[in-house]
Parts: sequence; structure tokens; C-alpha cells
Amino acid sequence: MSSMNQQLYKMPIMVRARGYRLYDLYGKRYLDLYQNNGRAILGHRPAGLLRTMKSTAARGLLSEYPSVYDGRLEKILKLMFPDYSVFLVYRNRERAYQAIASALGRFISPTAIGDPAMEELSSDMPVTLWRPFLPETGFTSRILLPIFPFPGSFAPEVVCVKEISTARAMPASDAVSPFLVDGLIKTLTQLIRITKGEGRRTSEFQRLCDMFDWKRRGPYLNTGLDSVAYSELCKKALSEGIILPPGEHLPVILPREFTDGELDGFTHFVREISGD
Repeated sequence: MSSMNQQLYKMPIMVRARGYRLYDLYGKRYLDLYQNNGRAILGHRPAGLLRTMKSTAARGLLSEYPSVYDGRLEKILKLMFPDYSVFLVYRNRERAYQAIASALGRFISPTAIGDPAMEELSSDMPVTLWRPFLPETGFTSRILLPIFPFPGSFAPEVVCVKEISTARAMPASDAVSPFLVDGLIKTLTQLIRITKGEGRRTSEFQRLCDMFDWKRRGPYLNTGLDSVAYSELCKKALSEGIILPPGEHLPVILPREFTDGELDGFTHFVREISGD
């Protein structure tokens, strides 16, 4: 079992998720600063997602047949990533990695993919992630792997390819259920709307994070800790009702909203770790 899986295994069994909060079997509430590695950056139940998926399911559009949603998704992707010419949609992240390996002629591990939340990206990186709410500085990688706000590993995975010649070396898009594609369209539409209205974050979280020596990019934090120190950090955070990412190479993600009580708990946690 990998270290990431071991850390996830130590988490309590969760029975409910709402917004940025998770609830365990005993009713204890946790503030989620992992957010499914960004897939829940709009919360675990993005506004309108369940209603949209119920509507699509009620029309019986569950089987993996072509639908009007495929074209609608492509139009949105072209607006979001005008520097990329081909958009391939796969049924899961494993299939996306296999497609990328076909284009590069070698397998590339997830930790080798450039993450703008954790590092400055160099122009020679062949594959990079895209995350919401970061400054748009232009993308130079041949292949872009967006992390969209659709919680769960069953969400379709989009691969943005800059050059047509690269795309030709990759498998064609998978047949994906309209039920899922329509849901992805809904969350992307919501993301675009929120991004356009996004103002500067002035939350107390910035002051709290300054108590650590953590680098911040948008809502993403890089602890810079080694695996041993980070494991201890996760344990202490969990005892304070805070869920951190399952590995030090993943960003801590600040929630878009929280209560005064959760802020007080986080303050106590930060002071305890920093020795104040």
C-alpha cells in the first residue's frame, strides 16, 4: 500500500459531505482542506450538480452513447483553453494517463506532472496540471491535464493537447455517459461564473498561514515539509477536525467559506504546531 493510501486509510469513515465539511460515523465534523485534490474546490455538492444529473438520468441518458453534451463540452473547453487545439475525454484518470503515455512514448508518474499549485512551471515540461483560481499566465506544455470541480474518481477526465500531431498518437476519446458529461458541463459553467466574479481574498486564513513558512498560490498552500513531518502534521490536524491532503506533494486547499468556530479551531491548531 502506498504512503498516500496509508494516510487515507487512517481517516475516519465518512458518512456525509456538505460544502467543505465531512462528517464521520459519530457525527464529528471535519473541515476539508484536501477537497479531493481540488475536485471538490466548489464543495462536495456543487450548486445544481445533483439536480442536473437527476434530470439527465430521468431521461434515461445513462449509457455511453453520443449526445448533444459532447459538443457543448467542447465549446466550453475551447473558451477556457484557447491555446489548445484538441480536447480528448476519457472515462477516468487511469485512461488519461495511458493516453498521455501513448503520446510521449513512456509512462509519466503523477508526481512528475507539473503542478502550478506547488511549483513554478518550466517551459520544457511536457505535461502539466491546470487548477482553478490561479493567475492565467499562458500554458506552454504540450499536454494539459485540468483538475475540474467534479468530486469523485468516476468523473470524466479531459486531456488538452496543443498540437494535432501529438493528439494523433493518443487514443480517441472514450464513450462517456451523457449523465457524467452533462454534470461536468454544469460544474464548469458554475466555475466560469464564479471566476469572473472572484475578488481578492482577504480572509483571516492568510494571516494564519503566515504563521507557517508555507508558500501560497491562490487558494493553494505548499507546506514544504518532508514526509515524516507532514505525517505528524496530518495527525494533529485530524485531531482538530481538519482534513489535510494524504501526501506532502499535494496542495493544502483553502475553502471558499467557513464558520467562526472552524476558524477558531484552525487558529488553535496553528498555534499549537508553531509553538505559540
